[in-house]
Amino acid sequence: MDLILFSCRARFASFFRQKKLQRVLLLSLGIIGSALYAWLFSFLLAKADQGGVNPGVQQVLQYTNLSLLAIIILRGFFPAYIPKAQVIQRIYPVRALQKFWTEFVVELVSPFYFILLNFLVLLFLMSPEYTLLHLLQSVLVLFTAHVTLRSLQVFVERRMRWLHINFISAAVLAGGFVALQARVPMFTASEEWLYLIVHIASLGFLIAANFFVEQAAAEPKRREVTYSTNARRSLGWRLFKNHKLAKQMILFGLVFKGFFLAVDAFSAYKTGTHIFDKNVVMWIFVGPMIIYSYVFNNSWGFYKNLWLSIERSSGSYVDFLKASLMPLRVPLMMDAALTCLYVTLFNHDNALFIFSLYIGSVLLLTPFGIIVSIISPKAIKGGLFSFEAKSSYFYNFLGMALYAMLFLPLLHPVLYLIYPVLIGVMFFALAAVMREYATYKYKLFETLFKAEA
Repeated sequence: MDLILFSCRARFASFFRQKKLQRVLLLSLGIIGSALYAWLFSFLLAKADQGGVNPGVQQVLQYTNLSLLAIIILRGFFPAYIPKAQVIQRIYPVRALQKFWTEFVVELVSPFYFILLNFLVLLFLMSPEYTLLHLLQSVLVLFTAHVTLRSLQVFVERRMRWLHINFISAAVLAGGFVALQARVPMFTASEEWLYLIVHIASLGFLIAANFFVEQAAAEPKRREVTYSTNARRSLGWRLFKNHKLAKQMILFGLVFKGFFLAVDAFSAYKTGTHIFDKNVVMWIFVGPMIIYSYVFNNSWGFYKNLWLSIERSSGSYVDFLKASLMPLRVPLMMDAALTCLYVTLFNHDNALFIFSLYIGSVLLLTPFGIIVSIISPKAIKGGLFSFEAKSSYFYNFLGMALYAMLFLPLLHPVLYLIYPVLIGVMFFALAAVMREYATYKYKLFETLFKAEA
């Protein structure tokens, strides 16, 4: 118990050791957001109880638990994989069971779980339909999602000894959990306290299975990096393939964009009208704005070793610009292919505008991304759901504002004349920044390579 308390205090203190004011403000924002969502779900429960919405109370409670389950599990993988916390290294002389419980409890001490728990408690206080039994059941769902995420992280990070007695024990216990959940699903709201005992028993099976899975895991998996002796052999593809964090964030952004394009395609198929015609803001998902705001407004935060290699090898502006375009090549081709597929199959009417918008946005956002990567770099830490932003919020919003100005031809075709003006100003700004690059490069090095005290 002393080890658990000490580790929890140390983890709590680590959250606010750096940038205390910023992290306190973000935590406060999370608490306010949880209160707003609690009010929204309580409103839905009240309407469902009165028959005002189609799903009943049981369905709304079920959606609440399923949302918890999905958010917690997906948080560890999308848009970037979050490694499992190693509170106690394997070489330390700590018993396996004590190490397991310490890490299990310490991982729950995080702002993310505090905000989720705050949401559940506020929902319980606001909604009479959300009883104490439902609250406890949702807490069990939270624990179940956390244990599931832990198990998946072990499979991702470690090599598994499939024929070991520990893995066989884990498989048997996991089978017990699945059998109980198939009979009485935990996410389905229940009205009898006896079901809560069944859920606690199934959660116990899952926790025990997670313990044996960790014992059956061997040393960490080796990271595979694609090398080549041919300098001209798709270096852009290798940059995309080998940088796991950037790749996952880009893929998440493309899936996010594809979802909205699919919604528009479905709307056009069913009603004959596009959602982009009703809401101009939705045009942001047609261009490549998402992959820029996710990654390429902070290229050197992700590809800092590439920047350092170019800086130390030649330092010429031509090489610098080539290196800036190299990581962008493959993701931009994937994004362009997705847009072309959408235009070819579902949106012929706006083809001219979409292609003009796409080409103009590439010519506008590429120099803008290089500028932002130089004057506002950020070191990459943790996943997207951590307190560390991957790129500058201010410059992301500025980029979206500039990108939104490319929508003006929707008002009148003569406003296409704004394209060369915006692109020309942006290239002029790039030239001005490159002239001052000799001073900016020191800030880049300090930001990307200087360790925090």
